[in-house]
Amino acid sequence: MKAFSLDEAQIARVIGAAAADELARRFNRHVDFLTIASWTEDTQMGQGGMSLGEEEKRACARRAAAQFGLDPAFLEERPAEKIADWAKDIAVALKEKLTAFSFKPAARSNHDTAHVHPADEIFQDAAAAANVLYGRRRLLSFVAPHSLLGLELSILTPNLLCIESVDARGMTPDALSKNLLFGDVLVATPTLWRYMMQEELKAPDNTLAVSFGEPMTPDLAAEMRKSGFGVLRELYGSTETGLIAWRDSPGEAFVLFDHWRKDGDDLLRVSPDGSSRRIEAMDSLNWTGERGFTLAGRRDGAIQIGAVNVFPDAVAAALREHPLIKDCRVAVGRRNDGAARLIANIVLAEKVQANERTARDIDVWCRANLRQQERPQIYNFEAE
Repeated sequence: MKAFSLDEAQIARVIGAAAADELARRFNRHVDFLTIASWTEDTQMGQGGMSLGEEEKRACARRAAAQFGLDPAFLEERPAEKIADWAKDIAVALKEKLTAFSFKPAARSNHDTAHVHPADEIFQDAAAAANVLYGRRRLLSFVAPHSLLGLELSILTPNLLCIESVDARGMTPDALSKNLLFGDVLVATPTLWRYMMQEELKAPDNTLAVSFGEPMTPDLAAEMRKSGFGVLRELYGSTETGLIAWRDSPGEAFVLFDHWRKDGDDLLRVSPDGSSRRIEAMDSLNWTGERGFTLAGRRDGAIQIGAVNVFPDAVAAALREHPLIKDCRVAVGRRNDGAARLIANIVLAEKVQANERTARDIDVWCRANLRQQERPQIYNFEAE
């Protein structure tokens, strides 16, 4: 069925996004957002494109193959000059067999852990999302398609709805305002929604806003409605569990999608083949009935920054490796707009002065060794 297939251009979008993530994880090479958005099937892997070294190319090839449930070595011996070459080989393989997808969570504590999901469950999630987005004319997405929810929302759901999917990652807010049309749906994380509200994005009538990945605040939701987004949908799920629930307003309870059941304090997932298994949600859930719940905080101590799970204790442990730092603890603060931010409370090593130069040295180190979402925004120097 065409709705459940991926064309080469879509596969190339996933490969480009996954490659950028792999470069950051394994080689500490961070590519800016707009550059990643420009990586399409025509992008060269060498100079003038992704500029991959041999080791980087092998790592990206393994990540691309595993992403689509193939043997990680599937692409390693195949000649490739452009992303399109890998996309074509993967497309041919998927026509014969597509049984699973693999996703890596964007969290330091799960640096090398990939979560494998049966393909029929990923399509089941996408069908559930399609039900609450039905009636839209186009879908525009600010979300990278290599994540679980990114793939489901920006590629699979529009395929099921038979509507155009527009990759909006390379658009400025001004360009997006000019591009949005009556009946569109725009997908972004709350962090990106805050940015777009600050840049005064305006939407035409009957435009739907979708968010996921971190908590949506009532103030942000109110701003989005004032800017023209008359309808909001907030989705709840994770790389580990898949897509679980949805709601229209931050003040409401989330409602389970039809393939989920309440199972004590946890969840039961009913697969397309009729089998079921118990799933522990990433958050503690306060149930309001058999189908509804509110969130009561992460069970693993993570917070969400830019739709990425960040572990303050892991960030503090990383900072303790800095030669100027004797001890460190990381707290979580809130900006005026409700977004979370990290505050590093640092005890400096003996004879190290607490001054602007020291703070700058630590900040430079953080930019080189921590992912963007893990970097503290405030440094406090403390006594023992």
